[in-house]
Amino acid sequence: MRKVIDADGFDEKFRSDPDPWNYVGSLFEAHKRRVLLRACGTRHFGRALEIGCAIGVTTVELAKICSRVVAVDASPTALREAARRTADLPNVTLQLVRLPDNIPPGPFDLIVVSEILYYLPERHAAAAMSALRRALAPGGRLVLLHHVRDFDDAAQKPWLAQDRARRLIERSARTVFDHAEGRFRAAAFVAPRLGSPNSESSRMRAFQ
Repeated sequence: MRKVIDADGFDEKFRSDPDPWNYVGSLFEAHKRRVLLRACGTRHFGRALEIGCAIGVTTVELAKICSRVVAVDASPTALREAARRTADLPNVTLQLVRLPDNIPPGPFDLIVVSEILYYLPERHAAAAMSALRRALAPGGRLVLLHHVRDFDDAAQKPWLAQDRARRLIERSARTVFDHAEGRFRAAAFVAPRLGSPNSESSRMRAFQ
């Protein structure tokens, strides 16, 4: 029987175990991070947004390739651990955010959305992705990484969450990275630059 986890449920997990998914020690988690960082590309970014930062393990890596990182999560307990982990990183800012509301305003040169959308009802995930697309700077990069196997506590099928987000973003951004393996999928998209044939002025009406 499916019992969907909410923000309070996530916070309870982090109160019970500071690293409930073994982000620090798991070889599989480390592999996913490497794929995610490959999806980010090779450039140095100005301002980045990380959605669902949890305890900040990926945040530390993003801080190496970005001048500023805004990392958000819905769990106060996880954010306290992330604050400890990033205490020596002056370019990292942490915020408590419950999607799809209160997404930090853009523009962002990089947006990372990892392993979070399938915990949101479809309409909330769509609203969050539309807001994130609007927050992406011209020429900016958006990265999606999600499991594709089902979970009893997910609000929607994980593979559907990744696919729906991908189709929404592809309306106005081009795919530049595509990775698939047994348990997860990753993709990256680049928004048109101002003045290009597919610039924001001609494509963003779909997100109004």
